[in-house]
Amino acid sequence: MRKNAHAALAQSEDTTEELIGVLTAISVVSRRLARKLALLDKSASAERRKSQDGAASAEVTHADQSRAL
Repeated sequence: MRKNAHAALAQSEDTTEELIGVLTAISVVSRRLARKLALLDKSASAERRKSQDGAASAEVTHADQSRAL
């Protein structure tokens, strides 16, 4: 009976160590993914601002040209 308890405890420790490793790996991957998503969001926001600035600039240019006519 004592051998079974010891074997179960050893297996439990191995399982715990494996679980810790898996959760650590998931954490690392999640952190990298979060950084990449933040960079993508930042660049998308910058593109939207550029697009809006360009559209506003085009409207002003168009308005200036119509006055000259």
